[in-house]
Amino acid sequence: MWRSIGARATGTSHAGDGGSCQDAFAFSALTDDLIAIAVADGAGSAPFSRAGAELATTRAVQFLRNVTDLVTDDQSAWTPAVRGAFEAARGAVLDFGQARGIEIRQLATTLQVVLLGRSACCYGRIGDGGGVARCDGTLVPLSPPPGNLFPNETTFLTSAGSEPEIVFHDDELSDCAIFTDGIQPLAMHLSQWKPHDPFFEPLFEFLRTSPDTALAQDDLGTYLGTERFDRRTDDDRTLVISVWTEEARR
Repeated sequence: MWRSIGARATGTSHAGDGGSCQDAFAFSALTDDLIAIAVADGAGSAPFSRAGAELATTRAVQFLRNVTDLVTDDQSAWTPAVRGAFEAARGAVLDFGQARGIEIRQLATTLQVVLLGRSACCYGRIGDGGGVARCDGTLVPLSPPPGNLFPNETTFLTSAGSEPEIVFHDDELSDCAIFTDGIQPLAMHLSQWKPHDPFFEPLFEFLRTSPDTALAQDDLGTYLGTERFDRRTDDDRTLVISVWTEEARR
């Protein structure tokens, strides 16, 4: 079964002025072999972006839980399900804004949605951030390179006409990591958009061998807030990692 943890940390650009982390994440096991993951990065310029990110991730995972029966035995349903999760997340953010008189641009957030199985993965993204997984023993990108040409320029879930990029991977998977763009400078060879294995390998091994998942999640949060990250990026950072372990079945 999949064993997963996630954490987020406030970047120095927000911590310095007393701001909070505007990223969010959620994940839920749908079956022993299938997990739903959502990761969002609220826009730094939007005053209610944290609320938008939290709403989007929670609603996306909730939607995938609601269609568990449809996706469990039919991988052809995965892509429509992930697309539906984006639509549900967008609707939740819109409804929240309308109910409170908040302009939708003030709730701006990116969103990544993932259905992770043992023999396949469906990855979707609006905006930036990325994901990697071990497919047939090799770490590979789940996501295409982000399309933004300049730092802090991206498309949001709330942007007019935004549509998710969705990629289906039909491979056996054993490890996975989904992250916001605050992680990218350490996690990826950006010019080639390839995983930086020395970043990911210790994290996967740490989770696989940790005796206490809750403590491992706390340790991940502490790690994301260290100077190692602050030296490379001042952005908020969020990371969800999952490993396949037979031991979790016992």
